[in-house]
Amino acid sequence: MLNWSKYSIRNRLFIIFIVIQILIIGLSFYYFTDNHRDFYFNQLKISLENYAHLILEEKGAVLLNTPADELEEMVLNWGRHTGARITIVDKEGKVLADSRYDISKMDNHKNRPEISAVFSGEEKGELIRESDTLEEKMLYLSFPITSSAGETAGVLRLARSLSFIRGVLIEDIKSYLVFFFVLAVLTILLTWRLTSTVIYPLEKITETAANIAEGDFSQRIPARRYSSEIEKLAEMFNFMTDKLEKKIDEMSSEKNKMATILNSMIDGVIATDRKHRIVLINPAAKDIFKIKKDNIKGKELIASVFSHRIDMYLEEALREKRTITREIIYQNPDKVIMQATFSPIFEEDGSISGGIIVFTDITELRKLETVRNDFVANVSHELRTPLTSIIGYVNTLLDNDIDDPEIREKFLKIVKTEADRLSILIKDLFNLSKIESSTPDLKAENLKKVIDKTINLLIDRAEKKDIIIEKEIEVDLPPVYMVKEQIEQVMINLIDNAIKYTQDNGKIKVSAYKKEDRIYVEVEDNGIGVPREEQDRVFERFYRVDKARSSSLGGTGIGLSIVKNIIKQHGSEINLESREGEGSRFIFSLKIAK
Repeated sequence: MLNWSKYSIRNRLFIIFIVIQILIIGLSFYYFTDNHRDFYFNQLKISLENYAHLILEEKGAVLLNTPADELEEMVLNWGRHTGARITIVDKEGKVLADSRYDISKMDNHKNRPEISAVFSGEEKGELIRESDTLEEKMLYLSFPITSSAGETAGVLRLARSLSFIRGVLIEDIKSYLVFFFVLAVLTILLTWRLTSTVIYPLEKITETAANIAEGDFSQRIPARRYSSEIEKLAEMFNFMTDKLEKKIDEMSSEKNKMATILNSMIDGVIATDRKHRIVLINPAAKDIFKIKKDNIKGKELIASVFSHRIDMYLEEALREKRTITREIIYQNPDKVIMQATFSPIFEEDGSISGGIIVFTDITELRKLETVRNDFVANVSHELRTPLTSIIGYVNTLLDNDIDDPEIREKFLKIVKTEADRLSILIKDLFNLSKIESSTPDLKAENLKKVIDKTINLLIDRAEKKDIIIEKEIEVDLPPVYMVKEQIEQVMINLIDNAIKYTQDNGKIKVSAYKKEDRIYVEVEDNGIGVPREEQDRVFERFYRVDKARSSSLGGTGIGLSIVKNIIKQHGSEINLESREGEGSRFIFSLKIAK
């Protein structure tokens, strides 16, 4: 048993110090390892939740209606900003976009626990499990994408690997080991060597205070070495240093958090002083206003964004001491439509120290509104024309006693023609809506049989105009993934259009050939062609190059839009090559079945 009385005071202090150091190190390891693990995990959850809310508030149900290419680009950008894996899933469980993996290789996610939890009505789904796709343990958070009707139309899922937490903890433990080892060695040596005089401790206190004043907050005074008076002074000095260091760390942490939030925001943010000089600007704002310089703090707002209107609205908000919102069209050089919110920054005494401006890019929203309005207008116009004709002739038959059977028959034929046109239009609209809202069940099918069948259906129509249909189909074409009925519809639309817009004695060529892992199909004619300025719009709904000719030929203006959507659903795209007066060629491809 240890005979404590045999040891000198110095040895006693030394032993006590060693024991205390061991306890501190042991408890610190336990505390830091356990608490830091919880801290990093909670921070990860909070970060993912905050970013998910930002995405949903910004985009919401628009995500599910966003074109695949654009949605994929958005998800990739979000993934790069957050370091998280981001997945968009519709209500059927189909993966619409994923920032880490090819969605064509991903199976249905409806039964994934974190996603099924959202579909079952929970506010969010949370789960830690090993990813079936990436084969690593990850934290999954899922949130509902709510439609305008308040229903869950899809799921936004964010995931982050937990491996980085283990890595951070290991690095922390290494740092703590080095820190405690160095601290223990230094304090042991100091404890052993320091004298009990007063001058040296005071000199040490003075030296330590100077180091702290220069910013080295790791300095502490070993209080146990001195007399009681010096010890109390040293303890109070260390306490003051701890408090000061804690306050500075808190301020630094808050500053870093604010910088991280601003840098990750999609919206542009600019803060100014009372004289409209920039004091803060985030990367999104620099992108909006094409600002290349890294440091523009202190420069005038109007000289940086080149917009008198923005400067004027900021002054209005500062003068009236209230927040105002304005829609601004900015050209630099591309046209950008922004919703800008101008708010004053108040001091504690109520005075205004500056202002803050938040810019939200609503360009795409306005484009979508324009597309929607155009579609409604086009549908109304296309339905109104045959209905007006039908009502007119029916009223004529009802209001006039027409005895001539030839006139009655003529009127009734016109009514039937318009009714048939209306029926075809409604049928095309229904087919287009059905194609856009459904997920195709692609199967391995024989493409040559589909082409042969389509040509046989339309050969009589071509012969009436003495048009020759040539086939150039590569021998032994392999099966392709497709919905046979939909590809038949594509071929009928393309060949029928070629017949309609090719003069008598013309020629149509249908080709199919293998290239890499796809089969390419071409439908080429030597008809009237499409003007260059019209080629980008031929696949729009209700768009006709020659409206009078299209109407006389019975076209609804939806056929090529249906074609484009079918090919898109098959994971490809259709392209047009045309010269006015020389003919057109439509090209698309289908993936070879394995």
